[in-house]
Amino acid sequence: MTTLIHPTAIVDPGAILGDDVEIGPFAIIGPEVAIGDGCRIGPRAIVRWTRMGKGCFVGANSIVGGDPQFYNWKQVPSWVELGDNVFINELVAIHRAGYEGKSTRIGDKCYIMTQSHIAHDCVIGREVTITTLAGLSGHIEVGDYAVIGGSAGLHQHVRVGTMAMVGGMTRIVQDVPPCFMVVGNPSRPEGLNTVGMKRRGVGPDDRLRMKTAYKILVQSGLPPKEAVARIEVELELVGMVKNLVDFAKVESKRGLAV
Repeated sequence: MTTLIHPTAIVDPGAILGDDVEIGPFAIIGPEVAIGDGCRIGPRAIVRWTRMGKGCFVGANSIVGGDPQFYNWKQVPSWVELGDNVFINELVAIHRAGYEGKSTRIGDKCYIMTQSHIAHDCVIGREVTITTLAGLSGHIEVGDYAVIGGSAGLHQHVRVGTMAMVGGMTRIVQDVPPCFMVVGNPSRPEGLNTVGMKRRGVGPDDRLRMKTAYKILVQSGLPPKEAVARIEVELELVGMVKNLVDFAKVESKRGLAV
């Protein structure tokens, strides 16, 4: 297999390139970069301070591994880490971590659409979809298989649970529990992502328990801590309900979006 580097691309001699890598016109690859086998870097893309798995794609004019954007940041070695088969469309910006030796992390098979922004120190699970113009501030955690809608804005330090869905143009200022669908400004729960659960193999009994848990969290009128305690008493803590309870019991800087 042959690595193809366009004559107009700038690839630092210190960069590590795997087999069958393709680097397009006017792309810039910095010295702090390791690119896995079979990756493709589009025209005018800039990749710095990045460790990239196999089979990734970086679209035209995207910036991966840019410096974090906050006041008083000091230049330290930090990274963006991409899993395998991450697809980054054009005009996306992903910033490296703000602290020495740390990483902004993107899991396997994530699909990141055009003009999205992932800020410093975010941790994104596997097979997450981030839709056009979505903005993720620093220190956000997104669970596996979640979907972030177009033009959604997420506050620093919020968490989005596995298989959750954030609607387009939604403002997220609190944690979104697993499998919840939320919309609006500010966000409000609009049911469960039952289609996503079915696609991911969540069985009917597990989905029914989640429906009951949703009603307790959202419709019982109880404060979140009391609602979670009731779920622990009334429901079998297995599958997605256990995931939900574990998520809700983590000490949060923002609270739950229920």
